[in-house]
Amino acid sequence: MKILLLVVLGLAGVLVLVLLGLYLAGSGLPREHRAQIAVILPARRATVWAALTDYAAMPQWWPAVKSVRFERRPDGTELTWNMDGHGGEIPFRTAEARTGEKLVRAIATNDLPFGGSWTYELADAGPDATRLTLTEDGFINPPVFRAVARWFLGLDSTMKDFLVHFEPHVATLGRNHSADPVRKE
Repeated sequence: MKILLLVVLGLAGVLVLVLLGLYLAGSGLPREHRAQIAVILPARRATVWAALTDYAAMPQWWPAVKSVRFERRPDGTELTWNMDGHGGEIPFRTAEARTGEKLVRAIATNDLPFGGSWTYELADAGPDATRLTLTEDGFINPPVFRAVARWFLGLDSTMKDFLVHFEPHVATLGRNHSADPVRKE
């Protein structure tokens, strides 16, 4: 029993040291960050734009989002609340939208340990292809979270997960629109 107690205390001590190390290391990292990824999608800009702005469909193709609900505030602000796999909800608002060109979605609360925005920029990449540049301008408040995000997860991990699921979704939509009479071969 004494040996078990020593092992448990030793493990607890190691855990405290690891957390202290992460806290100290994270304290030296900047609170704000920018991450960017660009991909070529096999669909026209109109199709990509429609997929990006169809928030209600997001749970059908991105496993990280379990459900989406909509809210219109008295001041006219429209929010979409994305529920994650742990039951947490994050409110988003559109900060800027230029149809077919640029969409900026921002987290609409200060009650989270993180925040910021995603900017989607679309450009033609051929007759039936679109270049999507996704930029995250974010912040992470807790130093331990900053260290874990920087060194273990990657500051672009959520964007990469989004694109892994968004690309096949858009490809399917692009194939469904291939019979579009406006299409030129």
